[in-house]
Amino acid sequence: MTYTRRTLLRTALAAPAVLGLGTLGANAYPARKLSLVVPFDAGGSADRMARAIAQFLPAELGETPVTVVNRSGGSGALGHSWFVRQPDDGSFALVSPVNPYLISNVLRGQGGLNWEDFHHINGQWQDYYAVFVNNEQPYQTMAELVADIRDNPGKVSCAIIPGDGGHISALILLETLGIPETNVNWVTYDGGGPMRTAIAGNQVTMTFTAALGSNVIKDQVRALAVYRSEPDPDRWDAPVINEALTELGVEVPVLAADLRCLSVQSSFVEKHPDVYEELVAAYKRMLERDDFKAFIAEGQIGGDWLGPEATAASLQQSYDVFSRYISQM
Repeated sequence: MTYTRRTLLRTALAAPAVLGLGTLGANAYPARKLSLVVPFDAGGSADRMARAIAQFLPAELGETPVTVVNRSGGSGALGHSWFVRQPDDGSFALVSPVNPYLISNVLRGQGGLNWEDFHHINGQWQDYYAVFVNNEQPYQTMAELVADIRDNPGKVSCAIIPGDGGHISALILLETLGIPETNVNWVTYDGGGPMRTAIAGNQVTMTFTAALGSNVIKDQVRALAVYRSEPDPDRWDAPVINEALTELGVEVPVLAADLRCLSVQSSFVEKHPDVYEELVAAYKRMLERDDFKAFIAEGQIGGDWLGPEATAASLQQSYDVFSRYISQM
């Protein structure tokens, strides 16, 4: 059977009993409802991931309603700090690119956040950074873009989300090349959705942002380089960053990009371990559903299962890298 977005939406809305075949007879989730907090505006990759979860998870939670709550501001700091103040009884969970935004918020002292207050159930969607320009821009290579930044201070604008890995990658590149960061006109956004809208509309010259999450604007932008050890030609026809910089005689560190996670408060895990295990089991069943897999494949949304331990290890590695470079912000 070929799944389309319309088919899946109609099935999810009109036939919840069919979607819930794997959980018939299951007890309702102890919380009356589950709110998924996204610390960015609607339209970004974390928001799309959260809305996919909200559509399919209820059938695995005994039809408990699941809604998405957007709390944007401060590059994720406002939403992250609001989330940890909510009841820790299983009625709230977080869907966020923990790497880089929560990590950056914590290390920069934003929102009074503590790293230990968050427990990460799963890193569902791992991404990598790329350097994008709008198709109408003249630049075909990183060398051409760098030359314009060096020779024409203030001409080139760069869309950033302050404190994220793309921002840090841009600053490291300029520092490595010996170009003052003031040569770039920095334009800030609060979330990937608005930032991608800006680059797709040619409102800014370039951006350093998550590549897989940018598939939605693939027809409007050109990748000049990808932050990977190997190219990804099936998605973006661009060299890896250090190959793109070869003629400039420099290399830069390749930072891991967004790891979008489903997370909860650590206190929830400690106080209600049975409810926590029920949530994890339901979420994992959802990831394994054929209809969910078809839906996220069509929407180009990640659906990996790393589990709490592997997710924590990946995030800690990124946390350590950010700790070394955060002073450049």
